[in-house]
Amino acid sequence: MPQRRPPHRELSLDSSHWRRDGRPKVRYDTQADAIWAAEERSAASRSRLNVYQCPYCRGWHMGSRD
Repeated sequence: MPQRRPPHRELSLDSSHWRRDGRPKVRYDTQADAIWAAEERSAASRSRLNVYQCPYCRGWHMGSRD
């Protein structure tokens, strides 16, 4: 099977905006929405997720790093 090329990243090569699989992270409009989603996902996966404001899209994302 040929190796897939990573998708073109228009916003940044910074990993804070992209998931490990190369797709963009989900953008939340407010910090409260991102916290709610992170708490729901953390409860389901039993892993701690943090939220942060993205410097590229100015929305909020969740991730496993501080």
